[in-house]
Amino acid sequence: MTADQAILFAILGIVFGLLIWGRWRYDVVAFGALVACLLLGVVPVEDAFTGFGHPATVIIGLVLIVSAGLSTSGAVELLAHWTVRSGRALFAHIGIMAALSAVLSAVMNNV
Repeated sequence: MTADQAILFAILGIVFGLLIWGRWRYDVVAFGALVACLLLGVVPVEDAFTGFGHPATVIIGLVLIVSAGLSTSGAVELLAHWTVRSGRALFAHIGIMAALSAVLSAVMNNV
């Protein structure tokens, strides 16, 4: 194992520990890990921010925005109350919840 690999595994261990601890937000922990990798020379400076322009990164950011909008607008709770109040049989509730989960998971992320 090279020194860079050992440093990277140590940083990953610290990141996992901080994420499990939950005291700091995940974006602060991730940015701190990136800065630590830059300062320790594990990641070259010119490669540090290349992933931010990738379409997948932009799509994930947009999904988080739409997810927060649906949650704060009350749309998710409205659908949940409609499902619970429908008074249908258990299997109907399961089918409705599965369909709602499939539709909502297309535009939401559990963050």
